[in-house]
Amino acid sequence: MKDFKFSVIIPAYNSEAFIGETVECLINQTLKEIQIIIVIDGATDSTAQIADDFSVKYKNITVIHQPNGGVSSARNHGIQYAEGKYALFLDSDDLLSADALERIYNRMEEKNADMAIFRMRRFGFGSEEDNPIAKELSQEDYIDRFDKRLVWNFLIGNKAFRTSMLKNSDVRFPSTRYSEDGAFNMSFIYKLSPVITGVPEAVAKYRRCDPEEHPSVTQTVNIVYVKDFIRSLDIIKSEAEIAIEKEDCTCIDKDDYRQELIVKTYCTLMNEFYRLLWGADDETLAFISEKCRELRSQMKPEKLKFCDEKYKELGIALASRKEIAETPFLSVKVRNAKPTSSFLKSMFHQSLPMFELLIKDMPEDRMENIHPASDKPKGRVTISLSGKKSVDSRLFRVIFFLKENTKLGILPAFVIKHCAFLFLKFKK
Repeated sequence: MKDFKFSVIIPAYNSEAFIGETVECLINQTLKEIQIIIVIDGATDSTAQIADDFSVKYKNITVIHQPNGGVSSARNHGIQYAEGKYALFLDSDDLLSADALERIYNRMEEKNADMAIFRMRRFGFGSEEDNPIAKELSQEDYIDRFDKRLVWNFLIGNKAFRTSMLKNSDVRFPSTRYSEDGAFNMSFIYKLSPVITGVPEAVAKYRRCDPEEHPSVTQTVNIVYVKDFIRSLDIIKSEAEIAIEKEDCTCIDKDDYRQELIVKTYCTLMNEFYRLLWGADDETLAFISEKCRELRSQMKPEKLKFCDEKYKELGIALASRKEIAETPFLSVKVRNAKPTSSFLKSMFHQSLPMFELLIKDMPEDRMENIHPASDKPKGRVTISLSGKKSVDSRLFRVIFFLKENTKLGILPAFVIKHCAFLFLKFKK
């Protein structure tokens, strides 16, 4: 075994646009005893060639080629080759701060930790900002495995693991294609009871791409992904139940912890799937609604009240597309007679789906919320958009917030709209 302090495992599919930058950020780390493992998951573009070229130039880079099996399969394959004392999983378009691995290594050595959590910063499409929960956790010297904040931070890219503990266990990524990282993280925590520490100085940089240019799993709604998410959460709940029942101390409220997992599942369904209902088919939307109602029936009154307050801007709870089209919050008059495809796609990626579009020449495959421009607006707020350029997916939610929660709500709608654009521009 070589004297590597860290193994970084990178699953790579068609990532020719970004993988070079990701590998370079590792080569330039202040910690040099690094093993870089790139698992080519059946890529059909030049990703494999780029990776192979790096491996010829740098002896600490290993490239593994496998038929396309998905990100979980690629990560599990990479674990077999890990020789570093600690292991980290990095997506092929993500980055690390220049001294991240050195900071993480030193901290894990100092605290004799089996797992480390550090900051996660989103960049690229939309704003650049830290994940607040990851930031909180990174400040802790020691993190209890039943700390409820862990339930709200499933991302894999801001975590490191003791390699020997991982290899000697049966903890692996499940074959699901949504929240597989959460199932992996939480299984490691529940099954192995690791010593967990935070590393506030280290930053993982999570790239958000324009959904039109580089669509990702987390910006897609279909029945397969939703069912895979439910399967991942079922794995977590099952492992949690075993761990909770084994816990012989009174340091946690076991029932409250179970409720937290229910709320987490509900909130993810609402945030990641239901909000994008205009891009879902009827079967998928019906499944989401059914699961959300089932989860609501399991919540205690205080948790139900929390969820209702959190999603009050969605109006009728779990409304159908037809109900939304009849009672939208926002009416959008489209000035361009024939809006562009990029504009329409951005509309249906809006995280506030309670809107209608009023268009002069309606598309043939129009949704229930697209009406003729001559129709009277049904929304409480009416704005106009050109219909030419794509629009930030957060725009309608910001308009709702300004209208309902600030003194700006008394101003004319066109002023609120411009304030929302300014706010998003500032956030970038």
